[in-house]
Amino acid sequence: MFRAMSRKPVYIFVALLFYLYFRGIGDHGLIDPVEGINASVSIHMYAAGNYFVPKIGESLTSGSTLGTWWLSALAVSIFGWGEFAVRFWSALSGLGMILAASMSAKSAGSESSRSSWLASSICAGMTLCFAVSQLASSHAVYSCLTALSMAGVVRSHDDKRWLILAHLSLSLAFIAHGFEGFLLPFVAVIVYSFLCDDYDLLKDFFTWPGGIIITVSLCGLYFVVLALVNPQVIHFMRCHTYSYSFGGFQGIIAFLFVSFVPFQGFIIRAVYEIFPREYPAQRSPELFMLVWALVFAVSSLLSGDILALCACVPALSALIGRKLDIWLGRKNLYSVRMSVMLNIIIIVPVLYILMPYVSRDLPVASAALMSLIPWILLTMLFLFASWYYTKTKQIEKWVRNVPAAALLCLMPLAGVFNLTAERYSVRDIGLALRDRIEGKDWVIQYGVNYPSVYFYTLRNSILIDAELSDGVAEKRFAASDAVINILWDRKERMFLIMPDDKHPDTPLPKNVFHIMETENTLLLSNQ
Repeated sequence: MFRAMSRKPVYIFVALLFYLYFRGIGDHGLIDPVEGINASVSIHMYAAGNYFVPKIGESLTSGSTLGTWWLSALAVSIFGWGEFAVRFWSALSGLGMILAASMSAKSAGSESSRSSWLASSICAGMTLCFAVSQLASSHAVYSCLTALSMAGVVRSHDDKRWLILAHLSLSLAFIAHGFEGFLLPFVAVIVYSFLCDDYDLLKDFFTWPGGIIITVSLCGLYFVVLALVNPQVIHFMRCHTYSYSFGGFQGIIAFLFVSFVPFQGFIIRAVYEIFPREYPAQRSPELFMLVWALVFAVSSLLSGDILALCACVPALSALIGRKLDIWLGRKNLYSVRMSVMLNIIIIVPVLYILMPYVSRDLPVASAALMSLIPWILLTMLFLFASWYYTKTKQIEKWVRNVPAAALLCLMPLAGVFNLTAERYSVRDIGLALRDRIEGKDWVIQYGVNYPSVYFYTLRNSILIDAELSDGVAEKRFAASDAVINILWDRKERMFLIMPDDKHPDTPLPKNVFHIMETENTLLLSNQ
């Protein structure tokens, strides 16, 4: 991958990536509901030994991400019962996305490592790639596997045997995430073939014997096993909508902007040059990368699963890496300068506009301002360095230093997850319950629903006056807070989790014992 570079810089770069992507993934609690649901299903599979019926305790869970839950359960068996285990595969998949971007950017028949170096460092420094790799969810695994599949298609221009990687990865993506992982690579190849009015790639992709054998074998075996063990899971293997909240429409716009910092200008310039202006378009790896990114972006936005947008990051990174390599090879400094200027024109004013909104109307982000502010300052430093190197025509130094310097911007982002977890995680309460709960003790959640409580305690919760989580069929649910008093008078010990600013309409009995208080949550007991 980096033939033209000495091995020492490669080792340093890889070691830095491992440090950045694995640093602190086990130091903060699970952020509900996304992480809480996935981690709780995984720990149930591990504890109960039932790997084909996704449940959170007694509650059935819908979803098509069995493969990701299996991986998390495996990690728990290796690394132990903790947050590091359920985030391990996401962090590793983040590095897999970087590898896929590097493989895709490799110029056909070229010995140069510059395009691969640029693509890998750009992908590693892009905000969304890092952010998703820090979450216990299927999105990083899905993005990694689909990116490897598409990288196999790109490299099949050199050697058709790369299609084996394409089919193997899309089959694993199907098992890890669902139909999107299987269908979208096919859609990308079909759309690209139609745009170019050249169906040789499509024919190879659908008929290459090694790839077809792998796909039919893996996917067929998976279907047969599910049909025999739990056919209900097949019902959930469809494209479905999600309701992850990002602060409404404005929050989604802010998320989309932040996702591709600090390379928006380069994306716009590269897409402008690649976008086909006639039909049929000329075949090129860059056009395929653009189609790849657009197909996955449209799927993410239509399904409402905004986190799945990370599947576009390897494609865009590879596209930028190849275009930069071409620009520099042709001494086309105008395109490089234009990309840098677009970056500055877009990022600086938008960040200035976003900051008041974030601090006022987006609670998740406002809780992490102490880390967001250093991230913004380092991003500004990145923009200044880009401007300085291009203004002084030190393009080779820009290639060598600036994309790698984007990794520095990721350092404060790890703190965003820590600060967010301080406000929105019940790790301290969960661990306190784990130490105290025994026998027939009951756990009640009043006015809140933290799926991660099951991960920390392996106990079901009774939900009272709380919203159900999407895709989780809660069995123990009570609509009236008067039920608390009925349960409170029983002989069994009750643990009550509730917001510190919410009180039942019917006062609790006198025997209320204060166990713990976090930033906005109380843990009470009747004994």
